[in-house]
Amino acid sequence: MLAVLITGPLVEQLLVTGLISGSAYALLGVSFGIVYSTTRIFHLANAAVYTFAAYGAALTVKYWGIPLVPALVIGLAVGVVSGAVIELVAYRPMRARGGTLLTVFLMSLGLTIASQNSIQLVFGAATVPLPGFPTHTLTVGTVAFTTLDLTQVVVSWLVIGCLIMWLRRTRYGHAISAVRSNKDMALAIGISVERIYVLVFVLGSLLAGIAAVFFAMDSVAYPAMGTQPILYSFIAVFLGGVESLPGAAFGGLVVGLAASLTTLFLSGNYSPVVVFGLLYLLLLIRPSGLFGQAKEQNRSSTRRPWVVRPWRSSMRPE
Repeated sequence: MLAVLITGPLVEQLLVTGLISGSAYALLGVSFGIVYSTTRIFHLANAAVYTFAAYGAALTVKYWGIPLVPALVIGLAVGVVSGAVIELVAYRPMRARGGTLLTVFLMSLGLTIASQNSIQLVFGAATVPLPGFPTHTLTVGTVAFTTLDLTQVVVSWLVIGCLIMWLRRTRYGHAISAVRSNKDMALAIGISVERIYVLVFVLGSLLAGIAAVFFAMDSVAYPAMGTQPILYSFIAVFLGGVESLPGAAFGGLVVGLAASLTTLFLSGNYSPVVVFGLLYLLLLIRPSGLFGQAKEQNRSSTRRPWVVRPWRSSMRPE
């Protein structure tokens, strides 16, 4: 009976479902990873950014009747602004006062809880849909998915690819890499570390917002919607390796597939247990994550393209 399940249409459908959800977790993994690897802030408040972006788009349609595309732009803008505000108003003052990583983490956790309660207080616990996407069911063999699913997968990986190329080929991308590698050296050659921190929060919030609006279009927006996706996103980061954005993306895909295939044998309620178990087993074998060792080897090489860039002319430390 088990062999039939493994080779049957159900497994094919679950693999596709895992690829779809894994693409969203990959996007969130890169979102969490670029912030953590640059600032070393365990940014749980990314769940608040995720929720704000979805509500920004959904409420724009609900109350103002704005078409979907402008509403999505507004939702993404809300997410980006909220991420930047969290860095400027919460994290930066805490760093300036000598706050430890633990105190910043606790602040991030508090912001997440406060944001959920605030949204529920202002807008109620009722769900808010984000309608307007022309959704049709597509069938390939025995596998079914929607045009929204296909769009989400394509957009997610396209955005991830564009971000990685931007980081590798632009001056600001090199500046981010410099801060990630050695903050003190980056500061010494004229890079404004605080500005780079704001930049990575903007980028990470944009990616979280994209994942959020796709979730809201496929399902609904609700106050606690960001909790599980962000939980899975940092699992994806540690699976792939905290210094590797491609690793975070691959880790997100693994998380999505594991959570989906769990339903072959167990209730979907056990998916978080399986995902955490997978993380535990992997870190026992490879504590640096799937891509961590390769990243450490790259550090020992002499590839430091940011050193030859004349940063002092445009990016002075604050």
